[in-house]
Amino acid sequence: MDLRVLTDEILLQLLKADNDKAFKEIYTRHWKPIFEAAYYRLANKEVAKELVQTIFLRIWEKRHSIQIQHLAAYLQTSVRNSIINYLESTLVHKKYQQHVIDSSAGFCNSTQATVNFHELSQAIEKAIDMLPEKTRHVFRLSRFDQLSIREIAASMNISEKAVEYHITRSLKTLRFYLKDYLDPAL
Repeated sequence: MDLRVLTDEILLQLLKADNDKAFKEIYTRHWKPIFEAAYYRLANKEVAKELVQTIFLRIWEKRHSIQIQHLAAYLQTSVRNSIINYLESTLVHKKYQQHVIDSSAGFCNSTQATVNFHELSQAIEKAIDMLPEKTRHVFRLSRFDQLSIREIAASMNISEKAVEYHITRSLKTLRFYLKDYLDPAL
């Protein structure tokens, strides 16, 4: 059967029935306009590719439960939301870096204190990067974006208990990896 002649609606029905060829046809048919929209707004091919891949990966993973009426509109909305989320997270990360720089300027008068501060900042980033992807994402939403447990659960479509688990796990991991930097007097 030549899937190229089928409508998006029929392809979506086949997708729900685990037809990977229907998924490939949806991807082939729609990836380029979505990529171009992301690239136009971000001017970064790698980030645009990653956002598009994530959108299609989510469609595949949620193919049994996802409710899509108009595929092209759904994809345009998804890419717009992905771009907004990416820009917001980038902005938060930049604000965090600036905060770290601003904070260090007031506290670090000696060369040794500056070196220690930069080592600690690098160790924190390294420890965060060692977390599993989902745990790292929950941690960043909690600590950097300052979202509540309920907001994180809603945005990631997981339970509040799962969010609490990921936060607890990340804090334990960070404590373990940063134990050499903790003040013994504390």
